[in-house]
Amino acid sequence: MQQHDAIVRAALDRIVVALDEAREELDELDAIGDDGNHGTHVLAGATAARAAAAAAPEGQALAAAAEAWAGEEGGANTLWGAMGAAAAAALDEGPTAVIDAALRALESSTEAAIGDKSIVDTLLPALGDAHVHLQRGEPGADAAAHAAGVAEEAAVETAAIEDRFDASSPDLGYPDPGATSSAVILAAIAEVIAELE
Repeated sequence: MQQHDAIVRAALDRIVVALDEAREELDELDAIGDDGNHGTHVLAGATAARAAAAAAPEGQALAAAAEAWAGEEGGANTLWGAMGAAAAAALDEGPTAVIDAALRALESSTEAAIGDKSIVDTLLPALGDAHVHLQRGEPGADAAAHAAGVAEEAAVETAAIEDRFDASSPDLGYPDPGATSSAVILAAIAEVIAELE
């Protein structure tokens, strides 16, 4: 469990740095069709998660981080918290179980589906890809790297999607901010797993 805690804490450190660097761009993307605070909100969620993980007792870093992340404002924070809590509950069962638990939590926590121009357009294919690579017996670092690549590509592709939830939105031609921030987060996680696994 100590190794899990170390990876969680290192990943959250990297996530906060990456989201801080991307915050302005994410807020600008969000302002095209919404209220312009997605980057600020998701950074606040990750920052709260980092603080909670740092203070958590041994073996509880991910669970504490997930609870704190879910407590911050914004739909993306609720999703990351739900996925983190589900992943924490499956840690003892191995990486594939962790990914599958996160996938189930994602699907049960939102009505969005692939093609709706949302965070799901990145997370669903990326986590599904990670599952496939882990099932083949590939190292976690390889699965994470592949998933991060899928996420980055999927986030870019959301620019061509019309917003199902707001057909009047002017964001056609621009990537979805939630999809984009999730690609940033998965890239940070992949970097840390590659370094620490």
